[in-house]
Amino acid sequence: MKIYVNENYEIISLEIEPEIYREIFEIEQTRAEMFGTLCDACVQGYRYEPQYELLFNEVGSNARDEKTGELLYKLDENGEKIPAGYACYPFVDYKTLMLIQKQYEYSQRQVQALDAQIEYLSMMSGIETEVSHE
Repeated sequence: MKIYVNENYEIISLEIEPEIYREIFEIEQTRAEMFGTLCDACVQGYRYEPQYELLFNEVGSNARDEKTGELLYKLDENGEKIPAGYACYPFVDYKTLMLIQKQYEYSQRQVQALDAQIEYLSMMSGIETEVSHE
């Protein structure tokens, strides 16, 4: 699966290349394995970003920059952060994501009901129509 992210590593698309994106990640997992049945709007409430090996101080806590307070990371011989994998996590409140998902599922049921009505009315009137069955 391909994951397209913006400059904040927020997911903007899966599989379908958007016009503007910062980076693309190709992963082995499927959409269903990562996100279950979440709709696109919910998936866009997640971040997918690289993680790096943290630097620890003498007492075992995370080392931080004295001026900014930012976490410090282990660096390789080229001065680059050492990769430690990737994290996928929501940056939008979980309750909000679940509300979006419920609204999406409700709208899908409405579409299915309307498609069935159109199909029935078309059959009754003898008109052939092409109804999407997504």
